Amino acid sequence: MQNLLLSSFYFGYITTTLLGGVLAMKFGGKILLLVAVGSTSVLTIVTPPLTQLGDAPAMIAVRVVEGIGQVSIAHCDCHRIQSHG
Repeated sequence: MQNLLLSSFYFGYITTTLLGGVLAMKFGGKILLLVAVGSTSVLTIVTPPLTQLGDAPAMIAVRVVEGIGQVSIAHCDCHRIQSHG
């Protein structure tokens, strides 16, 4: 169970790598960055109560969604660099 929990972040990150790039080009870096940072911040705040409850499936889902948000942050940076360079 621990291996699944620790790797679930990367499941979300890997599966949405191309989608993050498309979203950054379509909506721009600022909006996507706001949504990505906001969502990962809220999910990080929710993490300690979930660990105290011992709800492993919910914790895995939170980690997957955090991975999706983090890949969007990386693409925002790349989009910003390309648009100014």
